Amino acid sequence: LFPATGEAAAAAALLDQTALTQPAVFAISYALAQQWLAWGVRPAALLGHSLGEYVAACLAGVFSLEDALALVALRGRLMQALAPGAMLSVALGAEALGAWLEDGLDVAAVNGPRSSVVAGAEEAIVRLAARLAGAGVATRRLASTRAFHSAMMEPVVATFTQAVAGVRRGAPELPVVSGVSGGWLRAEEAQDAGYWGQQLRATVQFAAGVATVVGSGGCGVLLEVGPGQTLRGLAEGQAGGATVVATLPHAGDGETRAEAAVVAAQGR
Repeated sequence: LFPATGEAAAAAALLDQTALTQPAVFAISYALAQQWLAWGVRPAALLGHSLGEYVAACLAGVFSLEDALALVALRGRLMQALAPGAMLSVALGAEALGAWLEDGLDVAAVNGPRSSVVAGAEEAIVRLAARLAGAGVATRRLASTRAFHSAMMEPVVATFTQAVAGVRRGAPELPVVSGVSGGWLRAEEAQDAGYWGQQLRATVQFAAGVATVVGSGGCGVLLEVGPGQTLRGLAEGQAGGATVVATLPHAGDGETRAEAAVVAAQGR
């Protein structure tokens, strides 16, 4: 996160490793959240995309910071040890996208009415991208070396569930959205180790989560608290009359990922 002069590219390459990416993103997001809290900004509700759900759960008192850090670090190590895979962002809704999927591909995230992510083996992703391009459907490869939120995660679900079972889990003290259902995270779900095992495999229901938060009527501002503005872009157009803002600039705007992390840590 704090590379020496001239070493930013090497640091960025290290941060591309899942075992380091996940705890780094958690640390930056949690630190930024604490800064907003120190400034007196209190959330009416918390919504996290995949890994971000751990930050939300930690802020809501489901996990202690120490346990959340240990779980996120383990989650990253387990995922990195899996077979390589790929992820593809597709400009289609989940229902329309389903007709294009072959065996071995899963909808990893539903980010909007016409924005989804597919995950699976490299060869299957390449074939899907080619077929969609031929039909004029816009796609974009994601910078991921693993097929998160797909069947390729199954081998680590039991091990991770067992690890979650070994730490204290409390009921949320703030409203938290479930990435699995897109509705409010219930106390029994938050305290169920099996939920967190399922969460790393299940489709991320981000669009439904935004609808849940906006529909609650208590959130006039959606604030992205993380290293970049990706979620701001996904939420815009789905937020109704709510204002959508981000804490930091885009991680790719003239900066390497490592440099963006330094910006986050320095609070610039």
